[in-house]
Amino acid sequence: MLPCVLLACAIGVASATSVLLNSYLQPNDDIDRNTYLLNAKSNNCARICNGTEAPKICYYQWTIENYVTLSEACDNCPLNVTACYNAQCITADGYERSILSVNRKLPGPSIEVCLRDRVIVDITNNMAGRTTSIHWHGVFQKGSQYMDGVPMVTQCTIHEGDTFRYDFIANNEGTHFWHSHDGLQKLDGVTGNLVVRVPKNFDPNGQLYDFDLPEHKIFISDWLHLSADDHFPGLRATNPGQDANSFLINGRGRTLIGTQSTNTPYAQINVQWGRRYRLRIVGSLCTVCPTQLTIDGHKITVIATDGNSVAPARVDSLIIYSGERYDVVLEATNTEGSYWIHLKGLATCVGSRVYQLGVLQYENTTTNKLHALTPDPGYDGFPQPASYRVLNPENASCSIGSTGLCVTQLANSDPVPRDILTQLPDINYLLQFGFETFDSRSFFKAYDRYFVSPFLELLSSTVNNISFVSPPSPLLSQRGDVPDDILCPTGADGLPQCPGGNSYCTCVHVIKIKLGALVQIILSDQSPKSDLNHPFHIHGHAFYVLGMGQYAAGQTAQDLLNSLKSNVSSVSPAPVLKDTVAVPSGGYAIIKFRPKNPGYWFLHCHFLYHVATGMSVVLQVGETSDYPPTPDGFPKCGSFTPPVNTN
Repeated sequence: MLPCVLLACAIGVASATSVLLNSYLQPNDDIDRNTYLLNAKSNNCARICNGTEAPKICYYQWTIENYVTLSEACDNCPLNVTACYNAQCITADGYERSILSVNRKLPGPSIEVCLRDRVIVDITNNMAGRTTSIHWHGVFQKGSQYMDGVPMVTQCTIHEGDTFRYDFIANNEGTHFWHSHDGLQKLDGVTGNLVVRVPKNFDPNGQLYDFDLPEHKIFISDWLHLSADDHFPGLRATNPGQDANSFLINGRGRTLIGTQSTNTPYAQINVQWGRRYRLRIVGSLCTVCPTQLTIDGHKITVIATDGNSVAPARVDSLIIYSGERYDVVLEATNTEGSYWIHLKGLATCVGSRVYQLGVLQYENTTTNKLHALTPDPGYDGFPQPASYRVLNPENASCSIGSTGLCVTQLANSDPVPRDILTQLPDINYLLQFGFETFDSRSFFKAYDRYFVSPFLELLSSTVNNISFVSPPSPLLSQRGDVPDDILCPTGADGLPQCPGGNSYCTCVHVIKIKLGALVQIILSDQSPKSDLNHPFHIHGHAFYVLGMGQYAAGQTAQDLLNSLKSNVSSVSPAPVLKDTVAVPSGGYAIIKFRPKNPGYWFLHCHFLYHVATGMSVVLQVGETSDYPPTPDGFPKCGSFTPPVNTN
């Protein structure tokens, strides 16, 4: 009888906990402006942060499922434009295709909280035959390392029918976002906003804007008309390559089908004349094309990048790479009316001239002389005067006389630690990334992951000639279940290397770093110069960007490394903090930081097809004794290969 009593008690406790947690449940949709401005006493976590209230518990229930654009929920959209805004209607760019969705939204539900709020998200996997996991991009997860969401690094994947509860403190402010870190799901729609606010008077640039509203997020996605899996490893005769067919702004836009444009709604950002607004821009991009964002007739002032404040910088447009975020201030002081928001793809998207539009709309206009939308400006967009200033130009082209403004020329709003600027690092690492090209005869002798390039090459992605493969169990929670012989061997310099002097190999690529050591890393592109600037993202930390550029004729990565071993070099006297940096093609980025967050942290290219084929490493910061204990009941997984008795 006793076991039944214990079971009944357990059910009662679980039920009570569930009811209590439901009282903190957040709305599925963004709240409206008035609710946000006046909801100090409500349960909404999306609120004006005042610095005096106790942190809130912010609970979310999400279901990930197979879904479609222009579903039955859309009724007769776009013939009836009003129907395009129906609940659960996803229009994307007006092209009908299967997708993966979270709560039938694109982007998925937003998380908007104040610093130190507790975020709890129940993820239920309702996808047929797929696993999943969610990474909270930009959130350091200090103290909650098991919630970082990287399969087989911090957790097992979430299987079909299972629910996994992510539970963490929003302990670093800024414009972040969330996305699946499992396979290619992010590119099919499993992604959304995550904003951690602080009181306006805590922001060193708070005096520059009047409003920081939930409705003023600009979420940029690249979009395919086939599923992401259909481009992996890639087709040879039909739709080769992985370039975007379209872009989306806040999940909306239009595209060409044949010679005709779809007629689905554009994203719209509403402002009132004379007000200054903080816009939070997220580059939720997956393919190799960065995007250039311009708002017709309006300059913007950059005040933060990747959640870190910078000294204000006035620009005409900005280029954003996969994983990057920028906060800008827009002053609504033009003639009242409507203006285009223009987004165009660069790099390999130049040839296909892929672009997207949104609308900046002045509200409550009082004049009869309104600024009307001009005709569609096309791919090229608006005229650019000689003084046109672009933030974050391709290949860090910010030489004297150019109008480009590189991230190395931005200034940090906060004091930079003296050791970053003056002290030689304890560790210098050279991480060279590139590709291994297979010929057909050698390729079919193994099962290495690869993708088919637009030039029909068979490529595996590498860092220091190693293509990362996942272990059978998570390194953080089940290190004892990971066989040592599948980890890359370590060379005399402390870096993993291919065994036997091989020029290419596959293994679990883990770099061990002492907790609190001063680390400097050169991220170096060892491929020939092209139009690809690989964006590298680090989990659990941010880094100072000390320098970046293309190698001069005859200069090598080893030359740069040797010079940095005896010299402290920084382009800026106040380098900015970022967690994602675009490395110039045929060039380098120098980053420096002191890792104080113990755990296993991913460092990887944020191009989805590159990380899927091995362009990543794991930084093991500290020892096992430095990590928090594994949560009770944390899921376990691994290979099942029991011994076989053949007698």
